[in-house]
Formats: sequence, C-alpha cells, structure tokens
Amino acid sequence: MPLLTAETVVRVLKDVYGYEIADDRANIVANTAGSMISLAQNLDSLGLEEVEPPFGFANLMAEALRNAKK
Repeated sequence: MPLLTAETVVRVLKDVYGYEIADDRANIVANTAGSMISLAQNLDSLGLEEVEPPFGFANLMAEALRNAKK
C-alpha cells in the first residue's frame, strides 16, 4: 500500500495551494514522497545523534569563523 497516492497529491495541491498538477506528475511526486517517508522512518537506526544539522548553531559559527579568516 502506498504511503501517498497521486490523488492525494492532486487534492492537497489544489485545496491548499490552488495549484493544478497533471496526473502523471502527481504520480511521480507521490512515489518520490513515499520513498522519502519510508526511508525517514529508518533514520533513527543509523545512530545519527551526533550529526549536527546543516544549519545548526555550531556549523554556522564554524562557517562564520572560516569566512572571517579569508
């Protein structure tokens, strides 16, 4: 069973954003989103607790210091 259907994509885009999308494109979006959602459910098993988000404070400070040295 898919996590997200093309029909849901069409309805959400139309109802929330007023955006029309072709059925074939909605199917692509649904498949891509379904894959990403499935993979996201397994992220906690990878032991990523120590990985800083790309825009976390520590990374932003390190980048600022690196730029200041230029």
